[in-house]
Amino acid sequence: MAVEHHDRWLAVIGKSLAYLCLKQAEKEAGDKLSGLLAKVKFLKGLGLSQAEAAEAVGSSAASISELMRQAKQKAARKGTGNGSAKRRRN
Repeated sequence: MAVEHHDRWLAVIGKSLAYLCLKQAEKEAGDKLSGLLAKVKFLKGLGLSQAEAAEAVGSSAASISELMRQAKQKAARKGTGNGSAKRRRN
C-alpha cells in the first residue's frame, strides 16, 4: 500500500516538473512552442504520454490526435513529409 502511494506522488511530481519545464521553455523559445502540437511534442519528449501531455496543455487526447492527423495530411499534400516524396527529374 505504501509503495502505491509513493508511486502516485512520484507521478504527480513528474507531471508538475514537466509542466514547469514547458512554461520555462515557452519563455525562452517563444515562437517555437506557440502551437498545441509543439507543446505536446515537447512534453512527450520529457516522457509524458500523449494523453498526459494533452491534459497539461488544456486539451484532450482525441483533439491532439485529430490535430496530428490533420498536420500529417497537410504535410503530405505539400510534399514535406518524411523525405519519401519522389524526386523530380530534369
